Amino acid sequence: MLKKWFLSLAIAGSALLSGLAGQAEASASVLPAATPPVVKGGELTSPTDFKSQRDALPESRKPLEAPLSLDKAARGQGLTVNVNAALNNNPNNAAQVVTGAVYADKITEAGGQRWYVFQTNAPGKLTAYLQTIPSASIDYDLHLFRYDPATSSLVEQETSSYGPQSNEQISRIAPAGIYFLAVSAYTGFDANTSYYFTVVESASYDTAEPDDNIWHAQQKTDSFTVSGQTIDNSLDADWIKYTVTAAKSFHIKLANSAPGTTYQLQIFNQNLGSLGTVDQNKDVDGSLTPGTYYLRVVSLNSYNASVPYSLTFSEYKVPTSVDIVSIKSEPNVDAGQRINYGEGNKWRIQNYMTVTGLAKDASGAPAFNAPITVYIQTKLNNKIYSGTGTTSSNGTFSVTINGIQPAIGQNLFYGYASTHYYDIIPLLVYSGGTQLNANDNSLYHFAYSIYSPH
Repeated sequence: MLKKWFLSLAIAGSALLSGLAGQAEASASVLPAATPPVVKGGELTSPTDFKSQRDALPESRKPLEAPLSLDKAARGQGLTVNVNAALNNNPNNAAQVVTGAVYADKITEAGGQRWYVFQTNAPGKLTAYLQTIPSASIDYDLHLFRYDPATSSLVEQETSSYGPQSNEQISRIAPAGIYFLAVSAYTGFDANTSYYFTVVESASYDTAEPDDNIWHAQQKTDSFTVSGQTIDNSLDADWIKYTVTAAKSFHIKLANSAPGTTYQLQIFNQNLGSLGTVDQNKDVDGSLTPGTYYLRVVSLNSYNASVPYSLTFSEYKVPTSVDIVSIKSEPNVDAGQRINYGEGNKWRIQNYMTVTGLAKDASGAPAFNAPITVYIQTKLNNKIYSGTGTTSSNGTFSVTINGIQPAIGQNLFYGYASTHYYDIIPLLVYSGGTQLNANDNSLYHFAYSIYSPH
């Protein structure tokens, strides 16, 4: 259900708005400064697409603190308001606020509204944030209007209309001017508990703005990379509406180098239920089923409007097996193929090894972009060595392990002209913590040979 209030806005006698509007009109040369403005139009609407059967949007950012009170009994404490106003429940009686400050106010009646007016002197990004009442039976929405001096009208710019227990947020790339902020009670109210709100100006911001809520989220599908975006204020939130076309696995990374900041990626299902988080500069692998998801990047502490971050979702196929094609090692022991010391065909290595092969998924198709780790365990002190790599777009991989210690020589083989001493050591291949089936699972670790012609 949309809630609509027609605004009858003859504001003659309102010293607050007349003062602000007079400044705007004087610069625009629309009305004489002495003429009281008559504000026309304006209607509060709340989109309902995220009202029903939606989870409360979790909030990990620091809560707003130490607000200035807008309660009637304390309006004289550092706040300029219309002295004739009994209650700021319509634009005629809007309370004057300033950007950068935190305020508190209450709604004391069903379907109530609270109005605020502020002025900006330079163009930039506006971020309006409402920290709502934590009750499942109360749902407040947030609305931003611009006063148009050419028509003496309020023009609705943006609405944030999540469900109960979800904070509301609006961003707008806005010219300098006079703006109205409205908080409306979509469902319920609490006359005893305050909500908090603030408006922040950002002079610097990235080209993807405004994307601070789901209604302005960027559209992405399957594999993607976002780069060049920034967090331009402590409340900035960058949203992505993300479509996965089929069951897929992804490498996920949020890379951030801004000093003193801690950014986080938050992943939600289509109902805004939390599916998990990815901390900055961590490599995370995840699998997603087909459907719609929402992604949000926020800062958990400070921000830096000059240093961009990047976000990457890179699809990969989960391998279940590998075919080892070759294992290269020291030229004096590398036969270029598997050899048989009487204990099966195996590759022979010494000092180092480079394993090349092909990774496959359960269907036998090449497993691309998959992490591969190769392990061996030598006999001396049971020391473990490993090397890592990533499969190519064709599923091929190459992994090198250097600095392998000498073999003990527990086994021997009598050759035509010499006796070979060697160990048999395990060879294991993993991907993402899961051992893969492989066509080779052990090696001849060559120790030395003694000349002994027959």
